Amino acid sequence: MGKQKYAFKLPRWYENFEVDPQQIGEELETLIDAKNEHVTPDEIIAQARRRESAMNRLFTWDQEEAAFKWNKKEARQLTNHLMLEKDGKPSKTRAFVYVHHPEHGGKKVLLSTRSAMTRPEMREQVIEQAVRMLQRSLNFWGSMYGGNPSLRRLAKNVKRLHAQAERELLQAI
Repeated sequence: MGKQKYAFKLPRWYENFEVDPQQIGEELETLIDAKNEHVTPDEIIAQARRRESAMNRLFTWDQEEAAFKWNKKEARQLTNHLMLEKDGKPSKTRAFVYVHHPEHGGKKVLLSTRSAMTRPEMREQVIEQAVRMLQRSLNFWGSMYGGNPSLRRLAKNVKRLHAQAERELLQAI
């Protein structure tokens, strides 16, 4: 059997870290072998702490900075998972969205979906975000679970996705 090859699914994200996916994959393989196939996230972190580890650059070791990054992630998760209620149940429509706001120098700010959808200059941003999210989700499922051709066709049908996203988001108004 030949040597296993490794690559990052999202290579652009890892380019900033100047790391080699092959080295990381091999290091993880070695760790799995050394731990008799019982590796926890804590053990991966311990391995990555070593300066010579191929994974070292992928982690934030300054604890204050790491805590701040974690809090930003928690804030995004909070706003991404809060939905509008419909008929006593959570709907599929997010309650809040981030939009590039002209009054804040084009910086992304959080608005209620209702507020963003009532403003023509922001409505299209929200719809385009929803379409991109739908496309990513469809592409993910299509590529991870057998490459279902119908999901790929749907992901490419931007007009249909745009109309679906707009219908869903207009319910927020």
